[in-house]
Amino acid sequence: MAFFCPEVSIYIATSIDGYIARKDGNIDWLLYGHTGDEDYGFKKFIDSVDALVLGRKTYQVVSGFEDWPYSGKRVIVLSNTLKKVRKEAELFSGDLKDLLSKLYGDGIKHIWVDGGITASKFLEAGLVDNLTISIIAMVLGSGIPLFSAMNKEQPCRLVSSQSYPSGLVQLKYKMI
Repeated sequence: MAFFCPEVSIYIATSIDGYIARKDGNIDWLLYGHTGDEDYGFKKFIDSVDALVLGRKTYQVVSGFEDWPYSGKRVIVLSNTLKKVRKEAELFSGDLKDLLSKLYGDGIKHIWVDGGITASKFLEAGLVDNLTISIIAMVLGSGIPLFSAMNKEQPCRLVSSQSYPSGLVQLKYKMI
């Protein structure tokens, strides 16, 4: 039986030493060294996305923002513990392939997966097509790691790399 699913991309920022957030989940450091109006390709990327799949911890951080950052996008929150999410999002618990099949059936063509544990689960399941990592010129020393432990190696092919005046370096990979 064939498995049809949307294109799945991870687009995430990390510190030089591999952390996506401080120990307490704070992501204020992401603005370090940001210069001018440069968005590092984010607008083009987000415009290409039909839906987002967020991990619970990432959702809890962004749901505290004054303005919901994903207006106009379908947002699915993965959680086995949350009972409800804000009206702009929906909750999912279950098999990732089932979720992708459902989204594909709903006409979703491109998904952004965000959150360290969630990204790792998608990678481990072999469900990721593209990986964009923006390395911010900051050493945090500790925090929440970019990826959690996985039981599967995942080879990648570098598609492009770009450095910016702020010191940010962006790496784009295609999963093999």
